[in-house]
Amino acid sequence: MSGRFTRYFPTFLLALFLLGSVMPAQATHDKKDAKQSKYANAPTRRRQAVGQRCAKKLEAAQRAINAEEWSQAEQVLTLAGKKYCTSSFEKSQVWNYQGYVQFSQQHYRRAVEAYLRLLDEPAVENRMKVSTYSTVAQLYFQLEDYASAAQFLQRVLKASDAAEPQSGVHKADAQTADSQTRALLAQAYYQLDRKKEALATIKQAIGDYQSRKKLPPEAWWSLQSLLYFEQEQYRQALPVLKQLIKHYPRYRYWHQLGGLYGQLNKNIERLVVTETVYLAGSLNKERELLSLTYLYLGANIPYRAAVTLETAINKKQVKANAKHLELLGQAWQQAGEGKKARPVLEKAAALSGQGKIYAQLAGVYLDIGDNAKAVRAAENALNKGKLKRPGAVQLVLGNAQLNLHCYDKAVEAFEKAGKYKTSQVNAKQWLDYARAESERVKELREAGAELVGCGV
Repeated sequence: MSGRFTRYFPTFLLALFLLGSVMPAQATHDKKDAKQSKYANAPTRRRQAVGQRCAKKLEAAQRAINAEEWSQAEQVLTLAGKKYCTSSFEKSQVWNYQGYVQFSQQHYRRAVEAYLRLLDEPAVENRMKVSTYSTVAQLYFQLEDYASAAQFLQRVLKASDAAEPQSGVHKADAQTADSQTRALLAQAYYQLDRKKEALATIKQAIGDYQSRKKLPPEAWWSLQSLLYFEQEQYRQALPVLKQLIKHYPRYRYWHQLGGLYGQLNKNIERLVVTETVYLAGSLNKERELLSLTYLYLGANIPYRAAVTLETAINKKQVKANAKHLELLGQAWQQAGEGKKARPVLEKAAALSGQGKIYAQLAGVYLDIGDNAKAVRAAENALNKGKLKRPGAVQLVLGNAQLNLHCYDKAVEAFEKAGKYKTSQVNAKQWLDYARAESERVKELREAGAELVGCGV
């Protein structure tokens, strides 16, 4: 069952999970300077410094990066790492830039190698280390190495839990970053088929956001609903889908809600939701339109079923084959529109030649008073066989013969109908009536009355 629902989690949602672009610390240095005055009096730890010779090379690399001269940037950084940036801290800065240069060229494996070299440096700053964990995790996502991505995301969360409050970092911002990391970790767990862990992790991320009056991203709820569907926890998925419809209204979520109500056997709710999508013009697949037709019939709204299906067939959204025409004829017949059902069922019978369609057509002919055709259609149905309720067809045949004043033939049909358990009661009533009518007409004729004969 779950395969029906996994399709709705598109690959673009993976991009929504990624925490942001990868940038070296130096590239964002100017933006941080603008905020320094706000925390000028806050207690700080002693920061390590980059030597003048190394700084000049890093500045040259930055200029090449800004100009997107990647080859030049690589050459400068390679030279800097070998000759000018010799301390562990300086090398961490070089590897940070190298990682960004490789990332910018979509050389993701080389970028990972550079960032891992950064993490190997003993003097790397803790804040850069944690940021690099997140960056490496994102790169592993690009490489579809979800196990490694999960490991680095777990490191981010562990480092966050152990970290002391830092100057200039708001608690709310840190909580937001943790929630985003958990959401990405949930996606990694999902890709690794660790569904229970994925569900627990995404629920925590969403709960953290909601506890701070923040609106969770669409992709988070999408993943949560998908996980509920795949574990067949349909009742738990219901409020999640309603949140998606409320905050991120897309018709695909209405589609999913209709399917969910179907799983919960709430067919009226399913009909309302499906009809909403249909009236909005977003229901156009054959399977969906046929499903709506059956929902209308199940809710005893045959006229809407017939109009919906006929419109879909005319628009070529549903094939005009024998099966679908039979369904359309059935809908018109149940709606009391025998004249509309007749040509549809005639075409269906001609296409299929099946006895069950001739049986249905016989009933329509009887309803509209075309008794001779009802007799022929009923006889065709009985001759072709494979009927679910042959006794019901014998009842139609008997009634048509009665209307044609063929009382002996009517009695014969009702006697045959009485042999089937499902039609015994009705058959006996009609049989008694046919015999009584036959006797009454016989007596009238003997008395000199001129009455129409059989078939006239």
